[in-house]
Amino acid sequence: MAAKKTPQYKQIENKLMEQIRLGYYKINDMVPKEMELADMFGVSRVTVRKALDDMANMGMIRRVPGVGTFIQKNAAIEKVTQTMGFTQEMISLNKTPRTVVTSFQIIQASSNIARILHLNANNIIYHYKRERYADEVLFLVEESYMPTENRPEISLQILQGSKYNYFENVRGEKIAYNEHHVEAIHPTTEIARLFQIAEDTPILKVANLTYLMNGSILDYTIQIYNSPKYQVHYIKQRNT
Repeated sequence: MAAKKTPQYKQIENKLMEQIRLGYYKINDMVPKEMELADMFGVSRVTVRKALDDMANMGMIRRVPGVGTFIQKNAAIEKVTQTMGFTQEMISLNKTPRTVVTSFQIIQASSNIARILHLNANNIIYHYKRERYADEVLFLVEESYMPTENRPEISLQILQGSKYNYFENVRGEKIAYNEHHVEAIHPTTEIARLFQIAEDTPILKVANLTYLMNGSILDYTIQIYNSPKYQVHYIKQRNT
């Protein structure tokens, strides 16, 4: 069976919705012009226009003739206050967790990432990628961006363990909540190879912002779940 791919216009729509949800674009911000978006995503203007048409139909954007396209409203936000890191979750399931850091570097934040993290452009940040295993089965791959300010000690060794445990129990910085943007996607060829699944297998992508109790952002992480192996389960609690 030929692998199913997410249509290009839908990929653009998902990316823009993610950026709205994460605060890269705010209400009344102008969206880049169609030609700019076409160049940015390497597609035709027709493809970009279809993505914007969908967003306009949902009321997410508004077009002002002769002026531009503006953000009309925020995307839905889900705050998850009961946080449990991958390591703790796997231990609770009687599985043996293991984390492999495949990349770790200090870089200048792009304008996109800087805005998501509420930083100035070109601020120095940590950028790292991790593979998360349970009983030697790859459940999750993730790519993270973390501000370096007041965190000079972050190292490969720390990231090979539980990030949440380190910040809460070693640094004494309590995590307040996570914001999730979840979408179903089809894996890239590389992800399909890592998960040992077909390229037409639906999997989950989660864009996650973690906030500390002091209101600052711990990090921004893009997580790709091996959905046939790992089911994401949320319990919503009523606010009191």
